[in-house]
Amino acid sequence: MLQIQILLLLTSYTFVGTAILEKVGEADLDAVRIRLEDEKAKRLLLENDVEVLMIKVEELKRGFSQITEDIKASHGNVTSLTAGIAFTATLSKETTHVPEQTVIFDKVKLNEGNCYDSSTGIFRAPFCGLYVFSVTIRKGLGTDVHLSIMKDGVEIGRVFAGSSSYGSGSVTVVTVMEKGQAVYAKEWFYKSETIVDDNWAHFTGLLHIRYK
Repeated sequence: MLQIQILLLLTSYTFVGTAILEKVGEADLDAVRIRLEDEKAKRLLLENDVEVLMIKVEELKRGFSQITEDIKASHGNVTSLTAGIAFTATLSKETTHVPEQTVIFDKVKLNEGNCYDSSTGIFRAPFCGLYVFSVTIRKGLGTDVHLSIMKDGVEIGRVFAGSSSYGSGSVTVVTVMEKGQAVYAKEWFYKSETIVDDNWAHFTGLLHIRYK
């Protein structure tokens, strides 16, 4: 009889232990399920974030490609247009100029873009932009030299050579020009003056930046 009671008691404990284990197992499973759902939700959010980042990366790539193309196009314009407009001319012989006469630097050493006319002494701007011009002169014996750099009839610079037997002078100006405007050097003093020739007298100009 005692053995039967012990057996029943053990059986009862077994059922109770199993029930407890089942409850513990279900609780663990619920926790695992909750954690899995939480991880799934986080993964979905991460995937969404990744998709958003990928879209932004593609947008940045397109933007970078456009910037690169713009830089290439700009560089091409600068190389083919800006760097190709420049001239340097000197006098082939000693010349005497009367007041208001344009000085014709007739010996062309450089004329990129063919915008300087050696028959008139006039440079005409092919584009709107920022230009640089320089005039260097040396006076002859017994005379001074007074020259102006003119832009469409308006003085933008002045140079003087005097004081000594063969005094020299130079001036450099930077100016904005519209397409078609002219720049040249002219005598502005009230009497005739003589300029020494060749490398003692230069007229130089170039397009520094093209605006449009």
